[in-house]
Amino acid sequence: MEWFVRDFDHPLYFDIYQCKEAEAQEEGTALATMLDLPRGSLVLDLPCGWGRLRPALEDRGFRVVGGDLSPLNLHRHQSEYPGALARLDLRALPFRSGVADGIFCAFTSWGYFASEEENLRQLQEFHRILRPGGVLLLDLVSRSYLEDGISRMENTWFNARGGYRERVRWSPDHRRVLTDRIHQGERFRHDIWIPEDQEVLDFLILAGFEVQAPRGDLEGHSLDRNSERRIYRATSRPTPRA
Repeated sequence: MEWFVRDFDHPLYFDIYQCKEAEAQEEGTALATMLDLPRGSLVLDLPCGWGRLRPALEDRGFRVVGGDLSPLNLHRHQSEYPGALARLDLRALPFRSGVADGIFCAFTSWGYFASEEENLRQLQEFHRILRPGGVLLLDLVSRSYLEDGISRMENTWFNARGGYRERVRWSPDHRRVLTDRIHQGERFRHDIWIPEDQEVLDFLILAGFEVQAPRGDLEGHSLDRNSERRIYRATSRPTPRA
């Protein structure tokens, strides 16, 4: 079983990520603004989790459809933030080509898959369902920020703010971040590819996007070595006809 199938569909997931509730309004408002689309645009929130960022998208006047693999997240989403939802795999989206004006992919939700081909496929699917000129907002953690943070505590167990134990380390090839957690006797491991900045740009271009200069924070400052985030606004190029 792929790690995200279990971890994101476990009831304790909501305990581990409860801190994200408090950040939702600031994050959602800033990121929704960076989409820079007109009111009435159809925006897909992929993956949407339990919907914490949906209100910010709707406040901008967007028509929002959320999608996620986790039935547990979708159930909570429908209970707390009712709206159009779909259960889906990011590698094979159940939407027709060219349907969306925008895609909102927040909180480092790219890099989950084991192979680079699968991670590229996610971006290619995003491109397929966007209309020509449609916008992808891809919000990732900064690799340099992670490198600095992990260097101070790599492979050391510590008590996290949410009441669980955590250990963070790089994979042997230094390509993926492995985050182990123990909470109420249950063990979890996130295993996420953290590409170099140029790799992100290369993959977006390969998938069919034109990319604006990435932003390094929610205030829109330029990306640099000290940035905590990497926020890419990419527009969909038309697919050449055969």
